[in-house]
Amino acid sequence: MIFAHDTRIASQLTLSSMALLPIVPILLFPFILVFFVVVVPIWGLSLGVVGLALLLLRGLRWLASRAGVHTLDEPTNGVHRAFRWVLTFGGFTER
Repeated sequence: MIFAHDTRIASQLTLSSMALLPIVPILLFPFILVFFVVVVPIWGLSLGVVGLALLLLRGLRWLASRAGVHTLDEPTNGVHRAFRWVLTFGGFTER
């Protein structure tokens, strides 16, 4: 009889701890909302701007190399590094 009573107490403890589980998504919702509403659009916009600059510089470098001038190689490499940095959330995914 005492053993059955202990089992019921253990099951009640498990059920009461499971009752707190749905509060976790509610607590995380503001962080998720800020991330997807603020951070991701700014990241996409900056990725587009740096990507467009990279595209323009690569085109200018191609035209300059056809003319025999190689002065745009270093700036193009620098913008490519900046594009890779923005693409990886500021190097966060490379670590």
